[in-house]
Amino acid sequence: MPLGLILALVLTGGATAQPLNLLVFIADDQGEGDLSAYGHPTLRTPNIDRLAQEGMRFDNAFLTISSCSPSRASILTGRYPHSTGAEDLHVPLPADQRTIARVLRDEGYYNMSVGKWHLGDSEQEHWDVVVDCPGRETAAEAVKALGQRPSERPFFFWVASKDPHRPFDADAIEDPHDPADVVVPPYLPDHPLIRRDLALYYGEVTRFDSHVGQIVAELERQGVLDTTAITYISDNGMPFPRAKTTLYDSGIRTPMIVRLPRVVPAGSVQKGLFSVVDLAPTLLDLAGLSMETAEGRSAAEMFRNPEATGREAVFAEANWHDFDHFSRAVRTSRFLLVRNYYWQKPLWNSVDSINSITWSGFVASQRAGQLTEAQEFLLREPRPAHAP
Repeated sequence: MPLGLILALVLTGGATAQPLNLLVFIADDQGEGDLSAYGHPTLRTPNIDRLAQEGMRFDNAFLTISSCSPSRASILTGRYPHSTGAEDLHVPLPADQRTIARVLRDEGYYNMSVGKWHLGDSEQEHWDVVVDCPGRETAAEAVKALGQRPSERPFFFWVASKDPHRPFDADAIEDPHDPADVVVPPYLPDHPLIRRDLALYYGEVTRFDSHVGQIVAELERQGVLDTTAITYISDNGMPFPRAKTTLYDSGIRTPMIVRLPRVVPAGSVQKGLFSVVDLAPTLLDLAGLSMETAEGRSAAEMFRNPEATGREAVFAEANWHDFDHFSRAVRTSRFLLVRNYYWQKPLWNSVDSINSITWSGFVASQRAGQLTEAQEFLLREPRPAHAP
């Protein structure tokens, strides 16, 4: 009997053999620790916290790249960005690439995407619903899609909010965060403009959390919450200097939470190294399916057992994102090594980061001689070819 059918029988108490539904929440530019489930002292994310309380929190999950569209292409194909043909920002996924949606469509799944698409035209033919919408409309469009799906078919739902991508909405939530309460990362100077920018970023993280709650409530209303494997991740680090587009942990480490009752232990924490290149093969494995074209491998045992051993090392790359760039990284449980092929130039930053008020605050702090040595590294030219 296929694993997916066995899981369905277990999850439904043996009453009905229903294939496993799959739902992936993917944030747009969210830092790895920016959830209260990860101990953040001021961010309020109760709905995502609930997923962690009823499932598993991954403390060492890593992306293969810190750039929006190639990250999504890598996650959906289970392949490293340079193997997808879409390793640079805005490059569409080639038609010959096999995604998890394509595999599931062949098995009768109903595929839905709401929010940020960013994958090009050819991939859309493998999806039943593709709705590109602003971050503020994510929940409404997702609940609508769930309400209109054919109930007799299992579904794969890719909820790709545009939160918390720049430009930030000043009115994202009714009760905005106080800049005085934000946590300024040590690689950024403590400047009023940076605090104000971080508070706006927090607002969009909180808005997406509320949307997660509304979508989970709809799954409950339909009676399919506990037969749906839910994963929460981000596509890259937060849109601030030394985070998004870089190969430091601030760029490639992602929040990751998985909920699947009777399979994933509730309230558990997985500390092993996990690479998102393994996510699609793992989800397919849980559904009793496989993905021969993936370079990743199933890590289903990590989902079932918080003590299961993760990868010995994870790998990441940087290519073109606003600027020509080429770097590679290997990360173990103790060490990170980055190979900078463009070592003559300062550390690469995304254009939305450079155009932000945070960058203005960073430059003002530099001119005032207030940067620490670690912060000054962001502007150093040349850099080491090999950087820890």
